[in-house]
Amino acid sequence: MIRQEEWMDVKVMHRQGASIRKIAQVTGFSRVTVRRILRGVVPKGYGPRMAKSGKLDAHVGRLEELLNARPHARATALFELLAREGYVGSYQLVKRWVGTRRREEMARRRACVRFETAPGLEGQFDWKGPARGLLEREPDADVHFFRFVLAWSRARWTLAVRSLALPSTLAALRWAFERMGAVPRRLVLDNPKTAVLVPKPRLELHPAFLDFCRHYGCEPDPAWPYHPERKGKIERSYQDVVNAGVLERTYPSLAALQAELSAIDEAAMCRVHGTTGELPAERFRREREELLPLSTVRFDPRIPEPRRVLTDCTVRFRTASYSVPFRHVGSRVIVKADPFGDLIEIFAGVGLIARHRIAAKGGRVIVEEHIAELRRPRFERLRERAAAKRRAKAPMIPTLVPLPGVSVEQRPMEDYLAAIGGVR
Repeated sequence: MIRQEEWMDVKVMHRQGASIRKIAQVTGFSRVTVRRILRGVVPKGYGPRMAKSGKLDAHVGRLEELLNARPHARATALFELLAREGYVGSYQLVKRWVGTRRREEMARRRACVRFETAPGLEGQFDWKGPARGLLEREPDADVHFFRFVLAWSRARWTLAVRSLALPSTLAALRWAFERMGAVPRRLVLDNPKTAVLVPKPRLELHPAFLDFCRHYGCEPDPAWPYHPERKGKIERSYQDVVNAGVLERTYPSLAALQAELSAIDEAAMCRVHGTTGELPAERFRREREELLPLSTVRFDPRIPEPRRVLTDCTVRFRTASYSVPFRHVGSRVIVKADPFGDLIEIFAGVGLIARHRIAAKGGRVIVEEHIAELRRPRFERLRERAAAKRRAKAPMIPTLVPLPGVSVEQRPMEDYLAAIGGVR
């Protein structure tokens, strides 16, 4: 193939008066090649060569079938199968074909089409973390970041929490809905094990998460596994938290960290978005008209956890013990913990029987009035119990109670006999 600079050299030498024989001696080309270059106006272009038929062409269909049936099969195994069926080519041909096919399949999976959703249709949320060392009083505490983004307006809300459990997720979603004062029609999320028990295609969601979506009237739409582009509007939105230096400072409390995150969100809402070319705050004001109304009844994000009351009048919950009234010993109760607070409530049926602050690991929280009756001397309690049983078993003696102020006329028996027609 003649390079462009060689073609130009031949043209320049000819313009300077060199003969074809001289040009051929200097460049090493034959005189026929020199004449062909001089006749051409532009360098000759070379396109792709026509594909030649090879030994593998007759077995490509079979390779397709084998790869569809066994997508992760090694090229060596496929080569052995083809060799048994009459393939006489080399292993390298099979290896190159399988490699090309798998690169195309990987590109197909990674490729996506950019799209925009309608106003009010979709909201995306995700978690980031954990980050440690942000709280001055609790340097070893983990802090997680929850963020909710409306897909059309890019309006967003960020919350700092301590846990990724399902109650925290539901409470964070409720917090975001109350901040925006409305609800999107669809919720797009990743596949956290707390909310998505089985991912797509055999999708199975946690019953509590389904109850939350039914309560607010929104449709859950988890992304397919290994397809982060489905929620791309939030996937990289945490970069501003890193750029603002939030992870490099310490805060006296979680509330102070939350104030910093709210300030970052406010700044982003009033900054022109690179994709939409508008202010998210302005777009949110227009999108809010398309959102669903917020339910007036707040959803309870606490997950009921059944427990059995032990003989020491306590319930074990998260490595600590909490007292309940002694009369519930041996029965099953329900414990509900506040995901963002430090309170737990214990219910027997629908009735609240105890409320405690969450204790440290291995702690015991005892309310004296729950066991005050048990501290009395045993003989006194037995005596009262026996007296109560006697009162319950005492026979009832019927007594005639005269009616006061009532006079009854007394008549002789003959009058009654005459009234009934004599003696019978």
